[in-house]
Amino acid sequence: MKLFITQTISIILLLVTFYPVFFADYVYTDEAHQLWHNDDNTNFIIFFEVGRALNALIMQKLYPLLKSMNQLKWVRVASLAGWALAIIVWNIILNSWKKVFHLNERWVLFLSICLPCSITLAIVIGWAVHVSVFLAFIMALVSGHLLFMHFYGRKDLRISPVRTIAIVLLGLGSLFLYQPMFGAFLLPFFLCHLNDRYKKIDRVMYIGVGCYLAVFLLYYILFKYLFFLYGLEASDRTVLSLDPLGKISFFFSQPLAQAFSFNFLYNMHGIFSQAFYPLMLGTWLFSVFAFDKEQKLIQKFAYVVRMLLLMMLMYMFVLLPRENFSSYRTMLCLNLAGTMLLTDVIIKLFSKSRFKNSIPYLACVIVAVVAWCNFNLNFIRPLKKEYQAIHTYFQHNYDSSKTTIYFVRPQDNLFKRLYNQNVYKDEFGLPSSHKDWTPEPLIKQMVFESTGDREKARQMPVINLSYEERDSAKVEAGSLIIDVEKILVD
Repeated sequence: MKLFITQTISIILLLVTFYPVFFADYVYTDEAHQLWHNDDNTNFIIFFEVGRALNALIMQKLYPLLKSMNQLKWVRVASLAGWALAIIVWNIILNSWKKVFHLNERWVLFLSICLPCSITLAIVIGWAVHVSVFLAFIMALVSGHLLFMHFYGRKDLRISPVRTIAIVLLGLGSLFLYQPMFGAFLLPFFLCHLNDRYKKIDRVMYIGVGCYLAVFLLYYILFKYLFFLYGLEASDRTVLSLDPLGKISFFFSQPLAQAFSFNFLYNMHGIFSQAFYPLMLGTWLFSVFAFDKEQKLIQKFAYVVRMLLLMMLMYMFVLLPRENFSSYRTMLCLNLAGTMLLTDVIIKLFSKSRFKNSIPYLACVIVAVVAWCNFNLNFIRPLKKEYQAIHTYFQHNYDSSKTTIYFVRPQDNLFKRLYNQNVYKDEFGLPSSHKDWTPEPLIKQMVFESTGDREKARQMPVINLSYEERDSAKVEAGSLIIDVEKILVD
């Protein structure tokens, strides 16, 4: 299938899935904080202290351009445009890998649409604070591709200074934008090992992993130096873990489970998710040990271990810190690797089936439908309703006589009760106003947009109450009580 066709299909799927960002008005958690603080240095510090200096600079320049909440949609549109560019780059590189590894053309189409249909994109496009993540992905992918294509099939170990500098700068750029996207650097090496699984590890793999770790080490040195230079302290979220066994357990229980679930939302308490992950993992292991019987058992064990280690390396920027949180926004590279692995399994299992040519197209349809549902039904629909209800209530009830605003945050399962939407981390199914850091900047921004007076909005007391504290809100002449659950349920 020609590159132009796969590009066109991928872009169309992207637009069909994410078209609501052109029209939808909503404010999601951190967006309220960043919009309200667009006139100070808060946005820069938030991202800088977690090691994302380039992202900090982008946010410092971008958010002052926004004057109202409805302008956030244009940040999401910019993110959508950025991911369209990322998809073009992804397909070009994937097409070159197809020629190198002689990949099945139909399955290349499937892998090409896995990017626009990934769960990660639902978050990083729908959540305006992640507007620059696409650039981190492109830079890491191109960096790894440049290194891999230079050394693959060559005996000469020499590399030009220009290419070396480009590889390192692209890698560092990715890390200073959004660290988890640097895992894309290893994708060509992962696919190479998947293709040549039982061959002796050649120097290309060693070079790839070595360069990956070297760029990370350089980043870490610069990361520490920048904190010294700016006189700031790193966030607690960057503190390294000293519990390797705990991290290994975490990796197998959550991130790997999500990676082996295609683009289905992984619910740790759901029967489908609990069955699907071990089924896919077991199917992969079965395909390794049941086929290629001429290979020694030790070679097969070694192959399984190497693939899992590569996947852990891709995700090491989440595994290294003390915090255990496998959010979908960090999962893109690991999900792509897991999809490559499972695609290879399906090809093996159905290699002699008369349906082998139809299965890739069926898989494309399934992931496309799931992607549309993930964003339109599971992400944006409840958030729009929540924001519209709060904003409308505020507009109808706020006036200059109000001197205090009580905000009663909803319970985390509100969308489950209203729309039968399960909660997945802090990304799907969680009311935006449930987080305790959302109400104050959200309401102050609404006051500012209503009055045009930022100082008045800044001085407006916002009493932030949990659902359990709702009875402590005082009904007085100068008070306004915004009880989110009551507003949405009524």
